[in-house]
Amino acid sequence: MIDTIAAFDGRLAKVEGAERSGKTQALVARCAHLIQNGEAPASILVAVTNAFAAQAFRKRLRRALPANLIGAALSVRVCTALDAAVSVLGEPAAREATGRVPRILNSAEYNFFLEDLKTIGEHPRKLRSMLGFLDRKMAGYEPRGEWNAGTAADNLLAYATRILKLRGAMLAGEAPMLAADFLKSDAGESARGSFAYVLADDFQNFSHAEQTVLCLLADKQIMVTGNPNQMMSKRGNHPYIEGFLKFEAVRRDVEVFHLQGAFGNPQIIALADALCTEGDMDSAYIAGNVTSIERAAGAEGLPQGVQSIKWNTPEDELNGLTKYLRKLMDGQEDAREANTCVVVPNRRWAVMVEKMLRRRGFNVSAAGAAGTLAGDPRDSTRSRALVAYTKLGLLADPTDMIAWRSWCGFDNALTNSDAWMGLQDFAEAEGLTLYQALQQVGNAGFGAKEPFLRARTLAEKWRSGQDFLEKNATRRGFGLMKAIGAEGISEFEAVAADMVGDETAKTLLELEQAAISDPVWTEDPHVVHICLPQNLCGTEYDNMFVVGCIDGFFPQRNAFEVISTDGERNRIMDSERRDFMGGVAKAKHLLVLSHFSKAELELAERTKMQVVRVKSENGKRMAIVRPSCFLSEAGDAAPTTMGGQALLAEYGLN
Repeated sequence: MIDTIAAFDGRLAKVEGAERSGKTQALVARCAHLIQNGEAPASILVAVTNAFAAQAFRKRLRRALPANLIGAALSVRVCTALDAAVSVLGEPAAREATGRVPRILNSAEYNFFLEDLKTIGEHPRKLRSMLGFLDRKMAGYEPRGEWNAGTAADNLLAYATRILKLRGAMLAGEAPMLAADFLKSDAGESARGSFAYVLADDFQNFSHAEQTVLCLLADKQIMVTGNPNQMMSKRGNHPYIEGFLKFEAVRRDVEVFHLQGAFGNPQIIALADALCTEGDMDSAYIAGNVTSIERAAGAEGLPQGVQSIKWNTPEDELNGLTKYLRKLMDGQEDAREANTCVVVPNRRWAVMVEKMLRRRGFNVSAAGAAGTLAGDPRDSTRSRALVAYTKLGLLADPTDMIAWRSWCGFDNALTNSDAWMGLQDFAEAEGLTLYQALQQVGNAGFGAKEPFLRARTLAEKWRSGQDFLEKNATRRGFGLMKAIGAEGISEFEAVAADMVGDETAKTLLELEQAAISDPVWTEDPHVVHICLPQNLCGTEYDNMFVVGCIDGFFPQRNAFEVISTDGERNRIMDSERRDFMGGVAKAKHLLVLSHFSKAELELAERTKMQVVRVKSENGKRMAIVRPSCFLSEAGDAAPTTMGGQALLAEYGLN
């Protein structure tokens, strides 16, 4: 079937199938077929869920091509749908038509934007609710006249758009909608059909607006793959599952390919299949028959299938499981640690796992569980990463108003939102750009009257920023990292590890932006990966270890909250089940599901475990927890649980 899909030359195609049925491989084969038959690689767009999936697709494409064509694979555009939309909006015609700059705010920059929106006087909870409503409407690509947003939401949208235009920025939720509108317009006629072939993997993960953009970018062919049971949830993404399910119903002459069976370990596939009969899962997408994949040379002696291991405490789990992993890797002739992934429930667990793995002598990357630019900008000593990023942004582009907005907000209880809003009013009244207005205010000598409230505050910030720029404008590489205060900060570790030493501020900023918004794995084959389940889409691993496999983590505690409605709990449970099933199905040979039975109550509450009861033990209050309900849902497909100490004894690790 995959060979048939690879050679399909019709206009529209849909490829569906169970987990590990070969959907992504079908797109890889199609892409390789096109290149080998003389199609220009630059005429092919491959859309995937995230940067990890893009990285994995590129690797598979290189393996699928003969040596003389591997270079051509680099010219194939492999990116997310959001990136494709941003590229469309970055063209001069689109900028002129939309009047917008597609500079997407990251999460830390968005928080400053949110603080500024509070100046309109709305209660923060209502403000977030309206923003969520507007985001859903944009992602859903509903006609603007049918939003029925209400006066308050309409005013908020107008105010937010005004702020973003002045700063030369855009929200991630806006980009696909604006790109789709542009591509449909007369101004976007030349941009429509920019790619002869658009291949969209996991089409169910894209929003309606993103799906529309991808369809409008295809000239000769669009081929989509998907499985509704593998829809990955991601905050703010708003996947449009109906766009995949009804793909052939709303279009003519769509060729539908249904892939039968699956490739992998029968026990792992059976576990995934069992979960596909629960909640809102579609049992039509069950693999059933499994074609086993042979292990790589040197790994034949490693255990296979699904293991369930129970430990006493989280500390016991991390200590014992990393010992076990060390033993397994040492037993391979040519261990490729990058073929092993440790799946964690949250960022805190990722940090603990990374620390313990390093103690065992592993090289580790936690890019799959990387955090954002954390910290409180109201206290610069508690937001070192954001301060360093802002300094880098100013050095890369001294006119970047997003960087200046952050710079002017540090160390103030209200991030100087009132002063910044006054600056925007002043700029518009004077017919100045925002940068020109800040420059004028910063260089002015005020008399008794300020041009707007607290203008002196921004003037002081401007002058301190100019002093920093003057002192550090020529710095490069490691000297530059020191100047911005990024040395030793975890958020900059990935970039620092790959530095040569002569990078400019612009180059480092591009690398850091990618590390924050679109992290990828290091290409080193001897690095263990740590990942959240929702970031596993489009990847595969020989061995997978799921740690903290308890209720409250898998699924999250909100799935059990008694104060929520049944509908809300079910919605969260269904979403968590899809993430869990889609994640564990990425294991080809060995899947280890590890859990513990108790934890100190303070840790349990702080990390939102689902506590069954509390008991006193050796003077400590201990929370009793239970294994993930997904194991009980799997029924006979779930493995028999083995005690952690018994496992260690079996391998002589006590």
